[in-house]
Amino acid sequence: MSDLIISFQGLDASEGHIEAFAGLESVAGVARALTLVAHYAATGEVRHRYPFSDDVQFFLEDTEEGSFNFRLRLAIATAVSAPIVVSMTHNAVYDLTKTVFQRCIGIEPQGVAPQISDLDRTRGGDINALIEAVEPALKKSHYGVGDTTAKITLREEHTQEIIVRFDNESKLYLTQDIAADDDVQQVSISALNANDRTGRAYFLDLKRTVPFRISKHAAPDTLSILSRSLDDYVNEDPSPVQISFERIEAADGRLKRVVIYKAEDVAGSN
Repeated sequence: MSDLIISFQGLDASEGHIEAFAGLESVAGVARALTLVAHYAATGEVRHRYPFSDDVQFFLEDTEEGSFNFRLRLAIATAVSAPIVVSMTHNAVYDLTKTVFQRCIGIEPQGVAPQISDLDRTRGGDINALIEAVEPALKKSHYGVGDTTAKITLREEHTQEIIVRFDNESKLYLTQDIAADDDVQQVSISALNANDRTGRAYFLDLKRTVPFRISKHAAPDTLSILSRSLDDYVNEDPSPVQISFERIEAADGRLKRVVIYKAEDVAGSN
């Protein structure tokens, strides 16, 4: 089975060395984020601290001679009791990693395994919580970007597919939030956690989902309207809901998250 490769490219890495602390901090950030994903794959639980399951683990194998490429091997136990991982292959775990990591830096992943798409549809709240859990680790992964290396990639060794790329653009996305103007738009709700009033909405113009939080000052029926839209989405019959929201943007103007203060059911009104 194909290993994963963490690769440093550009700046000091092109000269045959990287600053030790920055480089190792970046690797540690990637490793922690991978551990959080692996624990969820094994247990269906989003966990932030030790102990983590040893049913799904990433092992640091070695470095490639003449480069700053760190090799990681994914190990899945042959007998796993948790039902969420029974149907998972190595590639599915990689696709779960791709989904979580890319969404964390504002990219909608393409070409993921069907079981990950199904997981996203039926347990989208879990995926959203996992994205929030790995965000601090992925910020740490960017520690060396722009100073000792131009970019860091995580890729499959055999296919050379890039699971995620960290560069100055993704670093700015993670580290800077800009409160922008209010907006009104029709979206579909793909994930909703009623307890903490968070979720994800699919924006047709962006062709990707965006995380949201329901304002504590939102209209009283906001949660119930969003919940009905989610039910339609889960039943593969997505219906639009119009939301009024505050935009939170990245430094480059990309929509990063929204704060919803009103929702209206507009299904059948068009």
